[in-house]
Amino acid sequence: MSHTTPTNRVSNYLPTGPMADVDSLLRQFFGPVTSQVATAVRGGLPVSAWEEGDRLRLEFDAPGVTEEHVEITFDKGELSVSVERPTPALPEPQDEESQPTRTPLFNERTFGKTVRRLSLPETVDPDTIEASLTDGVLSVSIAKRPEAQPKRIEIRRG
Repeated sequence: MSHTTPTNRVSNYLPTGPMADVDSLLRQFFGPVTSQVATAVRGGLPVSAWEEGDRLRLEFDAPGVTEEHVEITFDKGELSVSVERPTPALPEPQDEESQPTRTPLFNERTFGKTVRRLSLPETVDPDTIEASLTDGVLSVSIAKRPEAQPKRIEIRRG
């Protein structure tokens, strides 16, 4: 005779049950080390940056966001990217007596406004900033300023 323990699929993902204490200890131990990464992944605005020829390129993950929910500014060497993810609306009730019911099980998605500020090198030209939003990826491209060429100073006599 075999014995099986009934499980709830959702409970496998929640920090409850027999593994709750272990989960809590791991979070306390690794929390300080991973806090910046966790912030960027949960609710932050993860970004990749690289140089490509004479341009600096940045890509931000912005799933579910449209152009009207994005604001990009540049001031005093700092690029500021603001993204607002609207909270999804509950479905309308079918009739006057029924109320939409939503019982949360867990939620890793974030909504609301997120701002990411990056200090950029002095070598970029802020007048050349371009941005596009495609398939949940916000791409920003900035040209580098032409580097000053060394100038030879001629010495005159007398």
